[in-house]
Amino acid sequence: MSNISSIPCNDHNTRLLRPVACRKVNKVIRAVNQDLHDMLSVSPLPMYINGTWTHGSSGTVTEIIDPANSEVLCAVSAADEKDVDTAANAAYAAFKSGLWSGLRPDERARAMFRWADLVDRDSELLAEMETLQTGKPIRESRGDIARGLDGIRFYAGLARNIRGETIDVSPRHHSYVTREPIGVIASIVPWNVPFVLTLSKAAPALAGGNSVIVKPSQTTPLTALHLARLWEEAGLPTSVFSVITGAGRIVGEALCMHPRVSGVTFTGSTETGLRLSKLTSSQNKRIMLELGGKSPNLVLADADLDRAIPGAASAIFYGQGQICAAGSRLIVDQSIYDQVVEGVVAAARGMVIGDPLDPATEFGTLTSQAHRAEVLGWVDRAVADGATVATGGRVAHVTGLPNGAFMEPTVLVDVKESDPIAREEVFGPVLVVQRAANVDDAIRIANDSQFGLSAAVWTRNAGVARRVARELESGVVWINDYGQFNPAMPFGGVKLSGSAHREWSHLAIDAFLEHKSIWEWNE
Repeated sequence: MSNISSIPCNDHNTRLLRPVACRKVNKVIRAVNQDLHDMLSVSPLPMYINGTWTHGSSGTVTEIIDPANSEVLCAVSAADEKDVDTAANAAYAAFKSGLWSGLRPDERARAMFRWADLVDRDSELLAEMETLQTGKPIRESRGDIARGLDGIRFYAGLARNIRGETIDVSPRHHSYVTREPIGVIASIVPWNVPFVLTLSKAAPALAGGNSVIVKPSQTTPLTALHLARLWEEAGLPTSVFSVITGAGRIVGEALCMHPRVSGVTFTGSTETGLRLSKLTSSQNKRIMLELGGKSPNLVLADADLDRAIPGAASAIFYGQGQICAAGSRLIVDQSIYDQVVEGVVAAARGMVIGDPLDPATEFGTLTSQAHRAEVLGWVDRAVADGATVATGGRVAHVTGLPNGAFMEPTVLVDVKESDPIAREEVFGPVLVVQRAANVDDAIRIANDSQFGLSAAVWTRNAGVARRVARELESGVVWINDYGQFNPAMPFGGVKLSGSAHREWSHLAIDAFLEHKSIWEWNE
């Protein structure tokens, strides 16, 4: 991507407990929090491998760009295959030692609660860090930190509730099933919601007694690195939790292929997920995939439009549309189509676009200028295919941040069902509004997709709502709402939106456990 570059770092062999400067980088740090400003002033930031802060062996760093001004925020050391080997071997040794995997469940739970308390203490620093690296509004980042923190505490509690079962199959046998950690888990995290998605993977894996290696996106690694600092501060076992930074093609694929890695959990594009699935299949590794989406949002003729219209706008424009579960297809009954279009256009035009660090900002930046160009290219192609731009479709300008990756929230109408904009994931703030003749037609349009991550239906009729929810080919369905999440509820998709596992809830921890059947002769 255009917002990173590799730069030689002459002091890359130095292994230190704290970050140290090994190269001057011209940076513009907009951090309000002084501790965060001081932290980012050091370059490059090291990664956390085998309980040690290290610059790795590659001798390169990645420049992290603040998308609100397209300036260098800081630099982070970049790993290579040698560093992956070190991390994987150390994580495996830690797993076999029993320092974490062999703890009593209540001990593991208390350890994770200590980690969570430190995350809580640093929640404002983490929120600002998340905003600086992603461009999302600070109000969203604060919600993300709270959600991730809730996830740690949820799985800390669940660590004490991992249960086996006894199965009576014969009077001659005591037969039972145990659930055991599978080993080293590689968690490959995308750039859009880095803090939450780091913990949706790491927290259940750790609660189950596994060792975890987090590979954050090379463009947004900062909150994952701070989680490692807090893990260390909490005095938790080294090598059980590592964060290794670098390019996905190098670090991510090396983790997938490393013989000491037993499982891989990945969130990202469908194309990349299928590639990683192919790589891991050669070693029959367990792989958990949460992939792309083109989520339908159905507004039926009897819907409460005072709820449905702002709900539809939030469904696509939250996170600047860079959310796998974004409600990017708004399927509206033809009898209320014009009214709904008018409402979502007004909502889009009314959004406050501004500095992501400003608490008043409702709509921040896209992740980079390059990504914005790609999203605007989708809009241009849609117009060439016959679509009409009801609002947006242009670069947005914010006073004081002329080089930020800002874009106007966009609504498209007159889109044919066969148009690429109606079928492919754009991953940006572009809403396609489609007409449906009736309820069955809305369901047909919704299900005519290669994706099946999330969906919603808006109607006053509870019976119809439940029928639609049953018939929608989707892993998650909201009724008269959109985008609600809780660690107790599973999340994941069908079709090309993911594999059979689910993130969050008790189901997520099960993905990181083996079921062992034990037959004990009784006579």
